[in-house]
Amino acid sequence: MTFKGIATTVVLASIIGLAGCSGGEVKNQSPYAQADGRYQGTLPCADCAGIKTNLQIRNQDNTGASFTLDSTRVGQSEKPMRTTGQVLIKQNVGPNSYPLVYELKNGQGNTIYNLLPVGNGDMRLLDRNYSRIDSSDNLTLKRIN
Repeated sequence: MTFKGIATTVVLASIIGLAGCSGGEVKNQSPYAQADGRYQGTLPCADCAGIKTNLQIRNQDNTGASFTLDSTRVGQSEKPMRTTGQVLIKQNVGPNSYPLVYELKNGQGNTIYNLLPVGNGDMRLLDRNYSRIDSSDNLTLKRIN
C-alpha cells in the first residue's frame, strides 16, 4: 500500500470514529430502567366511579424492580389502599405475543396488574391472559415523570 493509500485509510477511519461520537447517543437501557417512574390514571371500577391510581416503579440496578401502588375508590373512600411488590418482566406473551409486559405481583405472589408499555412511555392495562381489554373506558396510566 502506498503512502497515499495509507493516509486515505487513516482519514476514513478517523471520520468513521468521529461519526460514532456525534450527539444522538442511543442508550440501551434495561426494561427495568425504562419503566422506572411514576404513573397516574383513573381505571374503571365495577362498583364505583373509578379507581384513582398512582403507581411508582423503582428500578433496582437494572436487575429487577419494585412498585408501590396507591388506589383510591372514587366516591367510596378518601384514603388510598397501598400495595407493594415486585415487577416481573414477561416477554412474547399473550395472543398477540407482546414483546414486553410488566407484571405487578404483590407480596403474596398475586398478580395485581399486567401493563403493556406504549410508545409514549405510558402503560396500558391488559387482562390476566395478557390480552387487550375490549372497553371504551380509559385503561392507560400516564407517565408523569
